[in-house]
Amino acid sequence: AMASVPSFEVAATPGLATVLCCQCGNPIAANPSMMCAHCLSVRSDITEGIATQLSVHRCRGCERWLRPSWVTAELESKELMALCLRKIKGLSKVNLVDAQWIWTEPHSMRLKIKVTIQKEVDGGAILQQSFVVEFVIRNQQCEDCQKQYTDGTWKAVVQVRQRVDHKRTFYYLEQLLLKHNVHSRCISIQSFRDGMDFYFAEKNEAVRFTDFLQGNIPVRIKNTKKLISSDNHSNIFNFKFTFLCIIIPLCKDDLTVLPVRLAKTLSDISPLVLVERVTRLVHLVDPLTCDRATFDSDHYGKLTSGVESSFGGIMSAPRLIEYIVLGIEPILASERAGAASKVFKSKTRLAHVEVARASDLGVNDTKFHTVSHLGHILRTGDTVLGYDVSAANLDDADVARIEKRRALPEVVLVRKLYGVESQRRGWTLRKLEYDAVEEPTRTRKKDDMESDSADYERFIQQLEGDKEMRKHVNLYRREAGPRKAAAAAVDPLEEDEGEEDEMDEEQVHIDELLEGLDIGSSVQDEEDTMFLLSRGATQEQAASTEAVIEEGAAFQAIAGSKPLHFF
Repeated sequence: AMASVPSFEVAATPGLATVLCCQCGNPIAANPSMMCAHCLSVRSDITEGIATQLSVHRCRGCERWLRPSWVTAELESKELMALCLRKIKGLSKVNLVDAQWIWTEPHSMRLKIKVTIQKEVDGGAILQQSFVVEFVIRNQQCEDCQKQYTDGTWKAVVQVRQRVDHKRTFYYLEQLLLKHNVHSRCISIQSFRDGMDFYFAEKNEAVRFTDFLQGNIPVRIKNTKKLISSDNHSNIFNFKFTFLCIIIPLCKDDLTVLPVRLAKTLSDISPLVLVERVTRLVHLVDPLTCDRATFDSDHYGKLTSGVESSFGGIMSAPRLIEYIVLGIEPILASERAGAASKVFKSKTRLAHVEVARASDLGVNDTKFHTVSHLGHILRTGDTVLGYDVSAANLDDADVARIEKRRALPEVVLVRKLYGVESQRRGWTLRKLEYDAVEEPTRTRKKDDMESDSADYERFIQQLEGDKEMRKHVNLYRREAGPRKAAAAAVDPLEEDEGEEDEMDEEQVHIDELLEGLDIGSSVQDEEDTMFLLSRGATQEQAASTEAVIEEGAAFQAIAGSKPLHFF
């Protein structure tokens, strides 16, 4: 029924006179068969034996096509055209002249191709005919997707662990994986409170994954294997491999006291240091002198032993306190003998800073005087996060080692806090899809969700204040939603006042953002709905508002696109 005969052409012999068709008597140009195109089509059908109703198989999980091997091809692409033409039986007996796609609805599960062929018929005449071949898309799961839904099919697992009480390191690792697409070969991903498990179908894929981890985060790797089955006659053994990757328990913004042996190998830096950044190396900075040092996981493992092998931060990000800068005065710091070279001289500056707790404003007149390495970005009136060292419970041995070099500071400033609420940020991040293994009780689960939300907000704040860290992460421009419209309606002058503020080099600039986040659109819709509910809207009102916004966006996309052509 799908076959059609819109045109027939008979190749006429040039230079001959017009003759009458031997069948119907109509005048035609002379040709070897002495028949017109209509009579030739009645006597011989060149499409006979060519199938016009066929099926193609596509995996619904990875959207690959069966050729018989599984290949990747976009809809209406040349690769998919070649795959479909190979399935047409009888096409090799004729000459293929042209093949064109006919537009179909994406949800129709149909593909249509207009095929034009030529074939020599009786008397040496060449007949050309066009017809439509329809392909029905059938769903069939490929072998790789079958392994994802079947337990025990993995051959290697990479277990990434960090013995800390937060997940900020794994949020950063998640963005690294998404940027470089390293997780594409994983069968499944499982998340735990202190780490993640990545399952692979082959050992070499797991080895490549561990190589990526070693090149981006400070990690120590141990591997084991377990014999599953063996065939002594053919000398075949089936193993399952486990790679344990332990991340050093130091994270960005941690205040730590270095062990004696480790501090001496780092140009005898002061024991009290701040973890400025964590990449393949751990970057340390002395907040009182701007001395810097770095070490990797091998250095860490060789020079820490016994009790010191598990040293971590004495104060971490949850204990950061907001301070208001009351005054700042730059100072010239003399480089001490034996200190490591300052490769970041232009990006840091020591300064005397006078601060007060944000919670004490209007309550008391308590002020703190300290020295900070953030003199290049701090201004009077800024909000800065820091540790109240005077109220910390430190080990006596650590305090003694610190005071051998200098007096213990009351406050250590860590990073500047940019006055952007999470609901009004103009950018967002993609999220990795994984399975949460732990199923605690309801109360514990709620506590974990609140803790994870706080950790994620701290991770976002770290990205806002660290330009070097953002180089390894893809930031996407957030589309305008109801949250931004409501925020602008509450305070329309706030945006104008923000534009007058001077942006420093660590702040997020618009040229760092990427266009269009299709994968995270569902996350954005969920955030907008939660915002509407927080403003007092009902569930039905929030859903209807989202529907109106989506309908308006769809209408705008159709109105601004090219005209649609129907065949």
